[in-house]
Amino acid sequence: MRLPLGTRDWLPAELRRKRAVEHVLRGVFERWAYNEVQTPNFERFDALEAGLGETIATKLFLFADKTGTQCALRPEMTTPVARLVSTRMREAPLPLRLSYVAPAYRYEDVQEGRLREFTTAGIELIGPDSLDADAESLFTAIEAMDALGLGDTHFDINHGAIVDGVLAGLELGSHAVARAKALMSGRNIVALREHLEGSGSARDVDAIVELAMTRGRENVLASATALCRTDAGFAGIERLRKLLARADELDFAARINVDSALLRDITYYTGFIFEGFVNDVGFALCGGGRYDALLPSFGFAAGAVGWSLAVERILIALERRHSPFGAAPAIDVLVSGSDVAAARERAAGRIVRIDFDRLTESELLAEARRQHIPRVVIAADGHVRELEVTS
Repeated sequence: MRLPLGTRDWLPAELRRKRAVEHVLRGVFERWAYNEVQTPNFERFDALEAGLGETIATKLFLFADKTGTQCALRPEMTTPVARLVSTRMREAPLPLRLSYVAPAYRYEDVQEGRLREFTTAGIELIGPDSLDADAESLFTAIEAMDALGLGDTHFDINHGAIVDGVLAGLELGSHAVARAKALMSGRNIVALREHLEGSGSARDVDAIVELAMTRGRENVLASATALCRTDAGFAGIERLRKLLARADELDFAARINVDSALLRDITYYTGFIFEGFVNDVGFALCGGGRYDALLPSFGFAAGAVGWSLAVERILIALERRHSPFGAAPAIDVLVSGSDVAAARERAAGRIVRIDFDRLTESELLAEARRQHIPRVVIAADGHVRELEVTS
């Protein structure tokens, strides 16, 4: 019997590793004072539509219930959290720090790291539109990657107003600007140059194309400053400078670069954005940013910033480097012949395997050696014996 495309079963060892990742992430979220929330696996389509761009909207699993209400399986958690905050938590004092670990669904072209049913984990910081909030979002992501044993994760950051400010120096209509952003985001440099030709001086076009190809820090910000034509763009550049300075104080300098071509595809991002990646895999492990326009679309005036990851992608990265993360705990004792003795061992916090086959003492010792179990407890004729297992 075949599974639906883009779904998978989880065998015991696989699920153990997955649960271990989720446990670590929940621990990081709790240490940053984020409270976990849960929303339905499916929502009204009109609620999801409020927060999704065209790219994600085309990947929804849609259905109608028996009343004819159009519903969809959630493709991410930021929009459901925004709906939750704007309805059930309107009177809660701000800021709100909310987290989640939950399944999500997208009708994707299935490939490595991209399933149609996946587990998403992340945080949403609701209320402040400050640099402090942007910094907290980025730093929680860095700490989460470190806690998962992925301390070599590097981060690209950007600000949406910078790209708008740079493109404002060219003679482009709104559709042409959107096309230019799509080409920059796709790293399609040849097509980007062709698209921009004639919209400004050859020097400016060359500089914008070069900027789209470059990752760095002050060199990128200096180039963007020279090309920017809007106050919002200059403010975005200054915000990234301050963010980098704060990251440097935490010794994150070598792990963060500015990438002017980083433009995430969900339309609710309005400012600071970032992604994290490792060299072992060819896709981002986590990403997020500021989405100040989303909550107002639900009638709740508040800024917001957050990030998320797909747990399955983390597992791929860990498996690539043969990480023991989430490996099965060792069995402490093999017990034969007594439920009472086994219960006593479990009450002491030990992991117990029970012998069903009534093996002999020599057979029990051989089995314990094979399974690397250090102790054997044997109950027979009213007596209990404990044996240390030697190699």
